[in-house]
Amino acid sequence: MLQRSFAMLAICSTSISFAQVEKPFAKHEVHRITVQTPRQLSVVTELADNIWSCSWGVGPIDAQFSPEKLPAFLAWADQQGLEHARLIPDVQSLIDAEREQIDRARRERNVDWFATYHTLAEINARLDELAANFPAFASTFSVGQSIEGRTIRGIRFSAPDQPGNPRSARPQVMVEGAQHAREWISPCVNMWVADRMLETYATDPAIRTVLDSVEVIVVPVINVDGYEYTWIPANRLWRKNRRNNGNGTFGVDLNRNWGYQWGGEGASTATNNDTYRGVSGFSEPETQVMRDFIAAQPRLKAHIDFHSYSQLILSPYAYTAALCPDNPLFERINTIMKDSIYAVHQMNYTAGPTYTTIYPASGAVTDWVYGARDVLAWGFELRDTGQTGFVLPAAQIVPTCEENFQAFLKLCEFSARPLWFSLTDGSLPNRLITGTPASFRVSIKNGSDALDPAGVALETRTSPLDPFTSTPATVQTPGIYAAAFPAFPCGATAQYRISAGTTSGRTVYYPEDGSLFSVPSADSYVTFADDMESDRGWTVGAAGDTATGGLWQRADPEPTNAQPADDASPAGTLCWITGAAAGANANANDVDGGATTLTSPRFSALPPPATRVLDIRIAYARWYSNNTGSNTNSDSMPVQISNDDGATWTQLELVTENAAKWVRKSISLPAGVAPTARMRLRFIARDTGLASTVEAGVDDVAVDVYGCLRNADVNGDGGIDGADVETFFLAWQDAQPIGDFNEDGGIDGADVEEFFLAWEHG
Repeated sequence: MLQRSFAMLAICSTSISFAQVEKPFAKHEVHRITVQTPRQLSVVTELADNIWSCSWGVGPIDAQFSPEKLPAFLAWADQQGLEHARLIPDVQSLIDAEREQIDRARRERNVDWFATYHTLAEINARLDELAANFPAFASTFSVGQSIEGRTIRGIRFSAPDQPGNPRSARPQVMVEGAQHAREWISPCVNMWVADRMLETYATDPAIRTVLDSVEVIVVPVINVDGYEYTWIPANRLWRKNRRNNGNGTFGVDLNRNWGYQWGGEGASTATNNDTYRGVSGFSEPETQVMRDFIAAQPRLKAHIDFHSYSQLILSPYAYTAALCPDNPLFERINTIMKDSIYAVHQMNYTAGPTYTTIYPASGAVTDWVYGARDVLAWGFELRDTGQTGFVLPAAQIVPTCEENFQAFLKLCEFSARPLWFSLTDGSLPNRLITGTPASFRVSIKNGSDALDPAGVALETRTSPLDPFTSTPATVQTPGIYAAAFPAFPCGATAQYRISAGTTSGRTVYYPEDGSLFSVPSADSYVTFADDMESDRGWTVGAAGDTATGGLWQRADPEPTNAQPADDASPAGTLCWITGAAAGANANANDVDGGATTLTSPRFSALPPPATRVLDIRIAYARWYSNNTGSNTNSDSMPVQISNDDGATWTQLELVTENAAKWVRKSISLPAGVAPTARMRLRFIARDTGLASTVEAGVDDVAVDVYGCLRNADVNGDGGIDGADVETFFLAWQDAQPIGDFNEDGGIDGADVEEFFLAWEHG
């Protein structure tokens, strides 16, 4: 179905010449530079011919240099000791190869439409072809006109009306692209969405389910003038629209021109800057007509704006580091989409809020769609991570489309759910502590249906044979519901779920797949706790440590873009941190030159006598950052446990997560590591020779033993008295199972000691 000829489409674009052209970017190089100060940033900007990064700021920046300007940059960078690496040795060779590939594809017949890149005319012709081939599903539309009078076009489609399921009632999911003209891969992904869903509806059950449930809206190219301009050979790297700014410069960055929180960080007031925001929010006809079109879609539930490059899944906000109200929901869907992308070609995409995951960007479409329209919105940065940048080889079109299409399908499936559930940090208890009140928290947002706030409840049971006990939930904060667990005896396992009613009369359960959450009930014995506010005897340094900077210290951290501003304790100040001082930049006091090890004082993980242990958990708050500066994501931090005073170590986890926040972990003592009174914990922050920026922190360490006192009522009469002693000793003498009171597999004096401890406790 994908084997369609270019022959007819090429007629629409005869104005584009594919003959030999001038080579304006011959021997231009792209370097990734770790800028450390605003002054260095200013110099790089002055020396560079073009900035490929989408923002200007301290940190890594990709810049293009002509052969005339490159020597000056290299000399200055060496003088400054500035980290930089060449990403692309010759920009023109990439562009030449791209044009040769397009020429070759045009000469072939019956070639896959996605085997190469396409002009605006070819894209519009394919939209018309799809609508003509699937009239019961699809129709094209005009969004409006660009500043140069071109039409911004799109296509919308869904399965035909079904009994009780009219198209007019289905939730809508929208994708769009090419706000930035040079990002040619983004229209390809948008077109793949339309092509695959329409062409394979009849044969693919998953796609049939989606199109029976949602309406899809695709706008392949928003910046139609800029996109057309990039097909002129010397303009391949143009980014903005084509507004004449009246001072000899052209263009406004459309993705800095949306009206929500317009004019803040990450947008320029300089007309010659690639992030020029325009004279006001929605000053550009392209953003005006897109705004009006989106506002006219009453059932719109989710929106993706495709860009390149960097392999990122970016959720709101872009204008501020503050987390948006629905961040737990975004985190849940981010993970679903990230995992679905990885499953196709094992390609890693990093997911998170735009501001902290890539850079500040005020006036972005995702913030407007979410902040002004209350629609879940993302910006995707497609392949690659800088090896070819905006000139992604055509051989990567199909794999890029395939992996992102799976993320899109997951988003459609999620959008069709009547209600959207998500969990906040700590809302899933890992234990119910006997005699201690506990609650379950869940975030609920309207999906394709609307929530009845009075219909939310926590349903619990201890056995599949038992009926559920329902406990009404109450609103904790807007959108967050909480319900208290009933009391469970020590040793029981509670099974539970959330039930929620909708205004249409449906009852929806979470987890959505029909499974249940479960949590054991136990007594808790904290054997060690340290909030780092006083010196409890932690030590810095171990055999093999070679770090020359960023050593662990107990301090109040100073904020950088790689290090927290505060410790993790709500009422505390101090934590262990790798180089607490901010210094001149994030790379100034990070870990350098090797490893630095932080080791805890000796602690006990032994349970109280006569306790049946259900779990022993090591809990801590950790900070880890390795996604700023150069050589991002090249290091990791082992966290290890010892039960013999540090003679041997077992790994608890290998930290690679760049969460940009304190992360609380609670990890069971690994199998094979017996609890002793000689336990130690250690954290190894390391720079393994690639000169990456590494910052780590540790706070609020605790060891919790969960268990239940063994039951001395061995005769089962409901009381603990002399008859139990007699029953136990008879069983112990005859080597019967009851005699193995401590359940260690043998019957000996330890069982007698354990029994009497439990018997005396009553």
